[in-house]
Amino acid sequence: MKYLICFGLLMSSLLCNGQLREKGNIELTPLVGYSASYQVHSFLFGSSPVSGIQLGIYGNYFFNNRWSLRTGLLYQKMGTNEVDLAIFTTEYSERTKYITVPLTMNYHFGTKRNWHVNYGIGVGFLTNAEANYNDGNGSVSINTIANSTQFGISSGIGYKFNISPKILVVVENSNLFGLTDTTEQKSGKNFYMSFNIGAVFKI
Repeated sequence: MKYLICFGLLMSSLLCNGQLREKGNIELTPLVGYSASYQVHSFLFGSSPVSGIQLGIYGNYFFNNRWSLRTGLLYQKMGTNEVDLAIFTTEYSERTKYITVPLTMNYHFGTKRNWHVNYGIGVGFLTNAEANYNDGNGSVSINTIANSTQFGISSGIGYKFNISPKILVVVENSNLFGLTDTTEQKSGKNFYMSFNIGAVFKI
């Protein structure tokens, strides 16, 4: 029995240390997630979200076991659905797709540093934009009037689970609040949130 207890303590210690990072450590995190997006006016007036799949990869560089700098590449679908209320009606819906580069500071906390929160900026590069004016023509390209770059505030929170001392699984929420209007024609800023799962590899 005592051998089982000793073995359990040894394994627990390995798993705990697997979460702690030191200065200069780097993590790579491929991920997939479910996203929901609004524009500010459509959110306030009860529009349904524009849903999608987020794909991407993060890279984390650690300054110590609490602080790291994170960046990456994310494929994100955003937009707005039409709002139909007696006091506010718009028949316009929009879909925009971006490759987004986040740059955030991560704070890692908890006894095993398994929790993290992050805050920073995100820059999105437009890959495609479509709109439906509800005029019978369906969705049409608006690439010529869409802003090619989106700037926003990025934030999130996550939790890491140990699989092995070098491989972890992370679940997290991430958000982006756009500061840039999506098109030159209509004033609308994206609000985007996603719930992701990914594998964390220490390299």
